[in-house]
Amino acid sequence: MQILADELESVTNIRVNCINPGATRTNMRANAYPAENPATVAAPADIMPVYLYLFGDDSLHVKGESLNAQ
Repeated sequence: MQILADELESVTNIRVNCINPGATRTNMRANAYPAENPATVAAPADIMPVYLYLFGDDSLHVKGESLNAQ
């Protein structure tokens, strides 16, 4: 992701970043970890702020970064 961000920086306005969502309460996770208490895992809405940050103007300078959602 850092290499791609560097390669694209001079030819386009596309920004490349990575988000690590961490453990998230989804059907896929419930199937993979059936004994896990879902109340102990972040809901999708809980990790949305990092996604919204990258969509917004405040992150226009952020390129080639890896961000943790939790």
